[in-house]
Amino acid sequence: MHDLSVTFGSRGKLRSALIAALLVAHFCAVEAAPRAGKASYDLCQACHGVNGQGTRELGAPRLAGLDAEYVVRQLADFRAGRRGSDPSDVPGKQMAEMAMTLSDQQAIEKVAAYVAGLNAPLDAPSVAGDPTAGKASFATCAACHGNNAEGNPALQAPRLAGASDWYLLRQLQEFKTGRRGGGAPSSPGARMQAIMVTLADEAALRNVVAYIAQLPAPAAVTHSARAVGAAEFTLRTECPASFDKASDGTCHLVSLYDFYTMDPGQGGMRAPLPPLRATFTAEQADLGRYLFFDPLLSRDHTLSCAHCHHPAYGFADGRARSSGRGGVGVGPKRSEGVALRRSAPTLWNVGFLERLFWDGRAESLQAQATGPLFAPDEMANDASALERELSSNRVYRGLFATAFKRSSEQPIRVEEVLDALAAFESTLISLNSRYDRYAHGDSQALSAPEIRGLNVFRGFIGRCSQCHIPPLFSSSDVAVVGAPPVEGTPYDVGAGEQNAALIGAFKIPTLRNVGCTAPYFQAGQFQTLEDVVRFYNAERGHALPAGLQLKIHWHVHMKQPELSEEDVVAVAAFLRTLTDETLSPAIPAAVPSGLPTVLNMPPQCKQG
Repeated sequence: MHDLSVTFGSRGKLRSALIAALLVAHFCAVEAAPRAGKASYDLCQACHGVNGQGTRELGAPRLAGLDAEYVVRQLADFRAGRRGSDPSDVPGKQMAEMAMTLSDQQAIEKVAAYVAGLNAPLDAPSVAGDPTAGKASFATCAACHGNNAEGNPALQAPRLAGASDWYLLRQLQEFKTGRRGGGAPSSPGARMQAIMVTLADEAALRNVVAYIAQLPAPAAVTHSARAVGAAEFTLRTECPASFDKASDGTCHLVSLYDFYTMDPGQGGMRAPLPPLRATFTAEQADLGRYLFFDPLLSRDHTLSCAHCHHPAYGFADGRARSSGRGGVGVGPKRSEGVALRRSAPTLWNVGFLERLFWDGRAESLQAQATGPLFAPDEMANDASALERELSSNRVYRGLFATAFKRSSEQPIRVEEVLDALAAFESTLISLNSRYDRYAHGDSQALSAPEIRGLNVFRGFIGRCSQCHIPPLFSSSDVAVVGAPPVEGTPYDVGAGEQNAALIGAFKIPTLRNVGCTAPYFQAGQFQTLEDVVRFYNAERGHALPAGLQLKIHWHVHMKQPELSEEDVVAVAAFLRTLTDETLSPAIPAAVPSGLPTVLNMPPQCKQG
């Protein structure tokens, strides 16, 4: 229920100017000489007070004693755009700007620890209400926040006892009106919105706040789980959304495509899905989630799988060519590091595929994972070192024992690591786009230009669906399409490195979420979807270096442009209807190694 934003009163313009000045000054100071948590808090104290006591006149809540993990999560939400993005939420927007002045995860954790250690007198009760009636209403709240409102970090439920009552009332009012909350059904905000139906009116809100105000404030937790790496981690026992849990505990995907009987591979809209290749439990998938985001898997502890396959970039990285070992940051702004020769393919729906990597050299997710894990220019690890590091981590030993139903005394094996990563990656399902609604019978889901694009995509001239086969819009085949060269590098022969008959062949990529994974082709030769369609609409082989002869796939058949520019634009518009990231998993707030994870960010492309 806490909020770290500031509300401005009638003197808002003056205060906004003051905050802006402080913001600029603090930003320069942080960038010039990062300091510990107290230094970062200098900006916050302008509104929240030197001791974190808050300033009611500014609508700034009491921060003193808030649990560090909760503060970390709220700052991450402001930075990621999950809070402060509503145009009408001026204080939230200002708070989001302030949160961005914290240079990295370590700075966030330091200021959170500093706030948790502050001590300020509790506010005198100011909200009139009936504590006895409020106690009865609070029984529902206690399921998450605890009987004494002490909070429950495992449920991401903050402690309420000791908070300013006027501020609690305001947050309840905002949840009640829908200004706060929402998100995925299992998110804390969505749970709060759902619970608000039990508080019927303003009197009920005041009563429950009056009850909370009587409860003693517990001691704060002054560290975050990430900072110490020894918090209690548990694995989810329920299968992810869209998966059912079978009697043997394994997770099985459920989709409307299961009910279709059309012969797969013919480009039809109502063809069944192939089976997922991995068999896994909820615990194994959740363990894989921790591993996927944990830099411990790399030799120097700086690179996780998510650095090149970030959820905000469609589980790719938005780069023409990925940046490996030694890189800093994520996405197009990732700098330094070893320049790899190809881009990071998206991982959406990767669990269905029989070939992986751009050259198709891996035949399972487990085999694929060994590539980046042990490549010297990527994560640069080796199997024995990885097993040794994970086995020396008490938390991981317990999690692996739970996931694989064995004793925690047994050392962790690399095969288990690979199986857990494959389990998590198999849960990355994208089948709920506007196109899917159209395929399932919603005739209004696509616009007229998008339907035109779909028809061209499936038509005899375009023939796109012969390789990018619905419903996955992919294939496990490799194909020679005559990809253009990358300036300054030798021509990439792709699968020809393993088979001379396949020189210039590359894995046919999925088009699911293709609007989120620019630039395109194996090394980012094309910036837009329209450019890609124009490439295929031109004479086959036109982009090859002079003198290079390749056996181009017969579906790449154009001898001259046959699609109009309107067709090109329509196909690109249709491809963007394949965007669906509704089942994107949460980035863990902390990982068992205690190392910093990639920062949460909102999706970098338009959704839906």
